[in-house]
Amino acid sequence: MLENINKAIVTRYYIDFWTEKNESVMHEIISEEVKIHFPPGQAHQPATFKKWFDTALIAFPDVHFTIHDLIAEGDKVVCRWSYVATNTGPFLGREATQLKVTDEGNNIFRIENGKIADMWMAGDSLGLLHQLGVL
Repeated sequence: MLENINKAIVTRYYIDFWTEKNESVMHEIISEEVKIHFPPGQAHQPATFKKWFDTALIAFPDVHFTIHDLIAEGDKVVCRWSYVATNTGPFLGREATQLKVTDEGNNIFRIENGKIADMWMAGDSLGLLHQLGVL
């Protein structure tokens, strides 16, 4: 069933790619033309997916995602997630804080030809900045 295949792709995104830091997965499950849709005011809006991944892992190399819900219909998958990470590298032009942070959110993915083609991001950027002492 298409929905189960699409849910497996999103699971690989959070677990194999982000949590396990298996960068080769990026080429298997993410379209080269992926469009990342960040809400206005999101703290971190890099120009490319690769830049986003590299920047995040410099700042939070131990990031660990947990998937709480996956709902799929047609070519869309909605995921409710959370993560924990320690800020051990520079982020947004600031030195590492060594603080452990948590974040949670909901993302919508559009899958096309077995790869993530669109991602609508909805995490708690304001809460993350507050935890890091930026605000």
